[in-house]
Amino acid sequence: MQTIDERILEIEAEIRKTPYHKGTEHYIGKLKARIAKLREEKIEKIFKSRSNGGGGGYGIKKTGDASVVLVGPPSVGKSTLLNKITHAESKVAAYDFTTLNIIPGMLDYKGAKIQIFDVPGIMAGAASGRGRGKEVLSVARNADLIMVMVDVKTVNLIPQILKELHEAGVRLNEEKPRVSIIKKLSGGIKVNSMTTLELGYDTIKSLAGEFHLTNAEVIIKENISIERLIDVFMGNRAYLPYLMVINKADLGMPKNLDKYLPPGVEPLFVSGIKDKNLDELKEVLWQKLQFIRVYLKNNDEIDKNDPLIIKKGSSLFWILENIAIPKKENFKSAKVFGPGAKYPGQEVSLSFVPLDETVVQFE
Repeated sequence: MQTIDERILEIEAEIRKTPYHKGTEHYIGKLKARIAKLREEKIEKIFKSRSNGGGGGYGIKKTGDASVVLVGPPSVGKSTLLNKITHAESKVAAYDFTTLNIIPGMLDYKGAKIQIFDVPGIMAGAASGRGRGKEVLSVARNADLIMVMVDVKTVNLIPQILKELHEAGVRLNEEKPRVSIIKKLSGGIKVNSMTTLELGYDTIKSLAGEFHLTNAEVIIKENISIERLIDVFMGNRAYLPYLMVINKADLGMPKNLDKYLPPGVEPLFVSGIKDKNLDELKEVLWQKLQFIRVYLKNNDEIDKNDPLIIKKGSSLFWILENIAIPKKENFKSAKVFGPGAKYPGQEVSLSFVPLDETVVQFE
């Protein structure tokens, strides 16, 4: 009986020898869907066997305003960096696999509490369970941001790390596909496209069938690829921002860096040992998480040491729904001061979107 790996290799070989055109599009789409399901089946089997065997997973308690996961190969200085920018106590040594469990640290920056997890070094085969890779990647899937970290001597491992994350269902710096699926009781599969599609409707219906969708309306608002549509049907992908960090910059510049970096990715060079660019790292994390500070004014008092940390683009209505204020249903407007206000005390509706360091007084 074939193993899952053998079945994946067989299907990949079939895809390679099949010319891609409109006549074969739906067939290739079905093959790619089967590979996606087989990879997920393999991961779940490994995770189940680990759990039954006492290997267990990682029970992570998320606290603070956001969580960041440090992902990278062993011994590139993740623990040293974590200790420098947070209040963690992660064991540090110059050999592989010092970190055998996940170590959390808390970064306090601009009033935000950002939880950073130092995880065991990721390696080739992590998405298939090697080196507790499944547990590590399951934590990554639940983060708010991924910090991919190598050092100047291991930049050649960047493509492998990104590949492992992708195979584990993490989509880095990708927008979530603009596709909605409305399940129905009857009527089969109906495709409703809001834009011109290169994919044929028959291909889309065929892919839906691969994922046991028999009655549904599929609403598509982008010119979607087969791979992204499969991600939609899988339903368990994590779309996360990420930051590329290259440590040990005090040892010099890496060779052939452009060869290993994805297009458009600008890495941040740091040195945990020499404290190089650590303040810049904190600011980049803040920007990547798209945080802003809002100060709530109570009568004439403003506590600038205790800002409300919210995502950029959040409205006053969202703030009101997420803070503890008595009789909040009575508030219909607010006064704003500082950034975003046309003048001090401008009265605005609850649809108003504050900027960083806007002062708000609900009325």
